[in-house]
Amino acid sequence: MSDKLNVEREADGVADSIAVVAIVAVVVCTLYLWLSGMPT
Repeated sequence: MSDKLNVEREADGVADSIAVVAIVAVVVCTLYLWLSGMPT
């Protein structure tokens, strides 16, 4: 039973890390597009 809990925790950790990477990537892309459109 504890093995099943560990697998679920690892899956949650992977999902959380993927979500964080996706959010950071969206923020970085948004800032890049916003700042590249500004006049120099």
